[in-house]
Amino acid sequence: MAKGLRWGFLGAGGIAETIATDFQLAGLKIQAVGTREIANAHRFADTFKIPNRHHGYAALVADPEVDAIYVSTPQTMHMRDALLAIEAGKHLLLEKPFTINAKQAIAIQEAAERKGVFVMEAMWTRFLPSMVAVFDVIKAGTIGVPQYVHADHSQFLPPTRAPRLWDPALGGGALLDLGIYPISFAVRVLGLPAKVVARGVLTPLKLDEMTSMIFEYDNRTQAVLQTSMTVGGTITASVVGTLGRIELAGSFYEQTSFNVYDNTRALVKRYEEKVPGRGMQYQAIHMEECIAAGLSQSPIMSLSESVAIMKVMDDIRSQTGVVYPGE
Repeated sequence: MAKGLRWGFLGAGGIAETIATDFQLAGLKIQAVGTREIANAHRFADTFKIPNRHHGYAALVADPEVDAIYVSTPQTMHMRDALLAIEAGKHLLLEKPFTINAKQAIAIQEAAERKGVFVMEAMWTRFLPSMVAVFDVIKAGTIGVPQYVHADHSQFLPPTRAPRLWDPALGGGALLDLGIYPISFAVRVLGLPAKVVARGVLTPLKLDEMTSMIFEYDNRTQAVLQTSMTVGGTITASVVGTLGRIELAGSFYEQTSFNVYDNTRALVKRYEEKVPGRGMQYQAIHMEECIAAGLSQSPIMSLSESVAIMKVMDDIRSQTGVVYPGE
C-alpha cells in the first residue's frame, strides 16, 4: 500500500458508511468529512473518529490536510462535485456510475488531465480478490479464449426500499445503479462491443425498471446481460471459453466464490476466499499504490474506460428511451 493518503469524504450517506468501515479495517486514513448539514458531518465523524468536520463541500476540498476526496453523492451531482474536488487539486475516487452520461464523464476527464490529479471511478468490484482470481484464471488460459459472457444484476428495489432509483432527477432506473456491474464486467472480459442491442421496460416516469442487453463483437463473441429493479434475479455471472468456463456465485459483483470447469464439465478449480468487511477498501489501496508509483490513471479502471462505458450506457438509454432532466 502507498504511504497513506489523507482522505476526505464528500457526503455521508449509507454507501459512505460502508466505505468508511472498510477503509478503517484496512488502516486507511480518513482525515475529514464534509456535508451540506454540519450535524451530519459531526454524526459521521463521531462514528468513525474523523478529526476534521466541514459544513459544505467547498470547505472540505479546501482543507489542506486532505489529499484525496471520495465522492458518494447521487450520480446527478457527480460532475459538479468531481469538478469541485479536481479544481482544488485533490485526487478523486468517484462513486459509480461515474456520471449520468458520457458528456459529463468527458468533462471530468479533461479537468483531471488539465489539473494533473488522479481520478478513478469507484468500481470496487474490479479490485476484489475474487475478481483478481477470476482474471488470473482467464490470463492463465485455463478456459481458453473467452467466447461468451452472461451476467445478471436484478434486485427487488421498490420505491419504498430505494426511492432514489425511481426519481428521474436523481438519475434513477436500473441501468446506472445495477446494470453498470454486468456491463463493466463484460467490457473487462471481452472489451468494448462493436454493437449493442438493448430493450427496456419503463416506469410511468420513463425510467428503466428492466433492461436486457446483447453486446456483439467483431471476433464472433457475445455478452448477454440483464438488469432489473423490480425482481430479485440470480445476480450471477459466467465466462465461457473455448476450453471451459468460470461460474461466479451470487452476488457476483461482491467478494464471492466461483467454480472453474473444463469442457467435459469436470470441476477444475474452486475459489472460496473470504475478506474482511465488504471489500470496498481494495479500490482505495489500489489508488494509493497508483499515486505512489506516479501513475496518472489506473491500469485496471482507467478514466478512458469509464468514459467509454458511459458511451455504451448512453447507447443503451437511447435504445430504451430513458432521458434524464437537462439532457
